[in-house]
This record gives sequence, C-alpha cells and structure tokens, in this order.
Amino acid sequence: MYINIINKHNLGSEVFTMAKNKADKLGSIKKVKGGVVVEYNGRKRIFTRKPIFFPEEYEKATRQHLEGKDTIVLGMNGYSHLSADQCAVWGVKVGAYEEACKSLLANCIRVLQTEFPGIDVRIAHGASNMGVDAVAIEVARRLNIPHLGHSCPHFMMYVEDDDVPVYVAASMVGYADSFMDSLDILIGANGRLHSFMHDIDAVFKKLKHFVPVNVLRTISTNGGPPALGAKGEIEDAVAVFEQRVHLVATRLGMIDGADQWKVLSSYLTGTITSIARQILSPHCAFSTSLYTEIHDKTGVAK
Repeated sequence: MYINIINKHNLGSEVFTMAKNKADKLGSIKKVKGGVVVEYNGRKRIFTRKPIFFPEEYEKATRQHLEGKDTIVLGMNGYSHLSADQCAVWGVKVGAYEEACKSLLANCIRVLQTEFPGIDVRIAHGASNMGVDAVAIEVARRLNIPHLGHSCPHFMMYVEDDDVPVYVAASMVGYADSFMDSLDILIGANGRLHSFMHDIDAVFKKLKHFVPVNVLRTISTNGGPPALGAKGEIEDAVAVFEQRVHLVATRLGMIDGADQWKVLSSYLTGTITSIARQILSPHCAFSTSLYTEIHDKTGVAK
C-alpha cells in the first residue's frame, strides 16, 4: 500500500511531492552489530528482529518470499487511517472498514484455494502496522500465507520490529515501484490521492490486474465519503474511478433489496478467480477440487 501518512495529518499533496523528491537525501539504511539502523529526516529506528532486505536485494527478497509454482501474489491498497470523526461523518463504525477489508481479502484467498487446488497464494503489502497494511499482515498470518512487506526509510518509521520480512527500497518511488512489481493482482479498497496514483501506475505503468471495490460505500449507512473533498482533493480513490472511468460493461450493479455486502464480495471473488485462471498453468487453472478428490494419494485415478 502507498500509505497515506501525510493525508492523515491533513497536509496537501504539494508537501508529499516535496518530501518525495528529497527522499533519497533524507533517508538511509545500514547494518550494525546486532541489527539494522534506518534513519529518516533526523529520526532513527533500530531493528533487531525483523528480516530486512536492502535496496539491492529485491530479487533475493521476492525469490525467498513471493516466488513459487502456480503462484498468485495479491495486494490491497486503501486507507492507512480512519479517525473516529471520519467514521462518524461517513456512516461507518470505527474498525468496520478494516474488518471488512480482512473479510474480503481472506475470502478471495479461500475461494482461490478451493477453485485451484494447486495454487500458491502469497501477499505483498506495505509492511506498516496500520490500515490495509495491518489487514494484509493479519490475513497472511491467520491463513499461514507467505508474505513480503515493501517499504523505504521514510515509512520504516511506522513499521514494527517483528518477524515479518520487508524489502526496503532507497526511496518512496522505489518502494512504490517494488510493491507494484511484486503483484499479480491489486485490490483497490478506497484510499486517497496516493492510493489513486498507485492504482493508476499499477495498471498503466506496470500492466498489473487492478480490481477496485468501494468497501466504504457498501458498508456505510449514508453512502460513505465523497470522491472529492471541498477543496478538490481526492477523498476516495475508488469513487473517483467510478465517476471518471466509464467501462459500461463492467460496472458493478447493486440490486435493490439485496445484501450489498454479499454482492460486493461475490463480485470480487469472481473477478479475482477469472484473473487467476489466466495467470496459472493450464493444469492448475482447470483442475478442480472434485478432480483432486477422485485420486488417491499415489495420484492414480480411482
């Protein structure tokens, strides 16, 4: 996730752009006795437990944690923080957005594993213990899914010193590029300007599969956040996509009287399954649980 720390503190995109351009000069990472020291703009973090891959070790990191046979790497983009005031204004309970994202991501993984018995699902995320990053980490842990964090010196200030492996790029741009390079499918679950830019880059710069889902609107009692704020800033990246990208044949139709959450969840899992079938080997893509069950342990059909 391209984390929204600056937007969380109500600073403009100009500030983010300025910081982004200075990122290489402001941050550093180095090995020391007993751990790794990461510094950014006068702040310092010492990591003694965390498996950390340095900027030149991207291939090593992905080889160890994201590569395999018939592997699909999922990622989720969205908000890093929703305050109690924002939740009240947007008609959602505190914590509901994060729990909904967990449910969607976990359900996608379970459906993929059921549909494709030989699949190896893995997760790429932004490594912080906040918002959709925390969602991805928790889902990976609960489902015992291999996963890899992606970060840079700036955002390592918000990363826990735990056992979750992380690749640390030299800059914010390198972080965003490495995260997108690692993905097969990116699920866009709302988010602000940086999520929007990240979503655009994933599709048009990296040619990744992108599935936007308006989680907040689906669970909100009043329609959720607007696409744009009072000053024209992006409040909801997915809402902007819905308003400005016109793909007539692929719009998600909400049925009056239906459980909108089930409609959204079914749409997402169906779309993810369709994409995965294109990526996987023919044997994995067209195997089914029924086919697997009629073979004994020696692989001989009964």
